[in-house]
Amino acid sequence: MVYFGSRYGYALSRDGYLSKIDVKTDKILIQKKVSGDTVDFCLSKNFIAVGGYKPKNVIVLNKELKTIKTVNTGSRNIGVEFYKHYLVFELMDKDEIWVVDMQKGFRVVKKIKHIGKMPIDALISGHDYIASFLLGQKFGVLNLNDMRYHIVNYGKKGSFIHQIPHYGIYSIWNGKAFIPAVGEKKLVVMNLKTEKETGSVGLIGYPIFVIFSPDHKIIAVNYSGAKHDYLTLISLKNKKIIKNIKAGRRIMFMSFSRNGRYIYASDYFGNSVNVFDVRNGAEIARISVTRPSGIFRVPKF
Repeated sequence: MVYFGSRYGYALSRDGYLSKIDVKTDKILIQKKVSGDTVDFCLSKNFIAVGGYKPKNVIVLNKELKTIKTVNTGSRNIGVEFYKHYLVFELMDKDEIWVVDMQKGFRVVKKIKHIGKMPIDALISGHDYIASFLLGQKFGVLNLNDMRYHIVNYGKKGSFIHQIPHYGIYSIWNGKAFIPAVGEKKLVVMNLKTEKETGSVGLIGYPIFVIFSPDHKIIAVNYSGAKHDYLTLISLKNKKIIKNIKAGRRIMFMSFSRNGRYIYASDYFGNSVNVFDVRNGAEIARISVTRPSGIFRVPKF
């Protein structure tokens, strides 16, 4: 995972190395091993939080990568997010959400138990911490203002196929959540205010990531299983598929150019990043990259 600020970037490897990068020179300024196994971290104005799989903890560091606090959880940790003076995360093995108050010595001030089966991802929408689960068609909502929690059910009881569906950071727009259904070939559209399903979009495969173009006109989806070589473009206005693009051998992630005209797709088995024109789905470039996964920076054009 990588996060970029105006001056520095921070990158976390799966084997637990956290690096501070000068974005002007692309050089590593500081590097520190913070975990033996991890998949998630986040940044606030002053802090970085890393959710560990091994050891089973959440580590808080400052921007110079000095450890401020270690929260031992006895679980693999995911869905790490900052909200105001809170740090919030999920305990995958305990089916819990913990809230840490950074103004109270980084003390755990709230534990929500029995949140759902095997939490796997989360995002912040307004004052709500929205948790997704590996098992079952549901998501959890924790109101971070009053600490009330409830479950929202949708669809049928599904099971994941190969790769894990993710909420990501771009799957909410204009009060609606576009949720990759677990074990179903569709996106579920939910009104977050009413918490009612307002529709769905049928797909050619099992969705993983859902992202929006910068102008919020197009949704892009990639897949797990037999269709992992495709990505799909969908009109946000009418929820209709614009084009299914055979984009490579295994598409791990995708990102729009800042003007929304192009989409970049990382092709893990193809050892390339492939670029497509969203107007007609035509491939316009193929860039050699060894085993690419996420895409975190794209050209301004």
